[in-house]
Amino acid sequence: MSVMLRLLLAHMLGDFVAQPRVLVSMKRKGWRGIIIHSAIVTAFTAALAWGQFAHWWAWTLLLGLSHAFIEHFRTFYVKDGTRGGLYHFLLDQAAHLGVIVFIVAVSVHWRPAELVSLFNGTASVEGRLFVYLIALILLVWSVPVLEAETVATLVGYNEDTVEGKSVRIRPVDRLLGALERLAAVSLVLAGCFHLAPVSFLLRPYVQRGQLRGQPSRNGLITKMATSFLLAMVTAFALRVVPLPHPFQAICQTLRV
Repeated sequence: MSVMLRLLLAHMLGDFVAQPRVLVSMKRKGWRGIIIHSAIVTAFTAALAWGQFAHWWAWTLLLGLSHAFIEHFRTFYVKDGTRGGLYHFLLDQAAHLGVIVFIVAVSVHWRPAELVSLFNGTASVEGRLFVYLIALILLVWSVPVLEAETVATLVGYNEDTVEGKSVRIRPVDRLLGALERLAAVSLVLAGCFHLAPVSFLLRPYVQRGQLRGQPSRNGLITKMATSFLLAMVTAFALRVVPLPHPFQAICQTLRV
């Protein structure tokens, strides 16, 4: 299980945390950006896979090459990301995940049934911490992309679309979205379910100007709905992964 989580964490770090806007633009212009991005993903993979399983270096190289191929296909063969960006994004991530699953299935004979160990308390503390780190990256770096792609695809609100293919993540959306999701997940993990929705009041208050026009209003509502849904799914998924939560005692006291 550890190898699977290590490769997945490396992917999240390389594909989201270490992929700034400038690198996304470079990928749109040619192979240079794709090679740099794939090299970053490969470096994270090598750092986390180093010595963890047999022939780790060969599998790391294969993962890096496959990542470059998938990025090349999405960059140069997907012509319009405005109304289909969400589907292209999901297919792109599914392809990357498929490669990771294939590598761990062949290299260490990993099977999906091993996921049960995360939920029954038999998984190592290291493995459970990896799950929480992956969830943190998802909430802070991945969900903003999903928000923007969902708005562009379902609402057709194109203000945040750049070069007809990719979406721009506004800093205020990234910051406010991360704050609301992290707060909501922390409250759910602590058992304060009734307080979690309060976390999602900050963004509409700060961005209340967007509620005046219909396109921007629909975009903001779609982003908030996406943020709320993914935060709740993540929170309830983490609740079944045993790990002490520092705020649990506080919420128990408040309920008393």
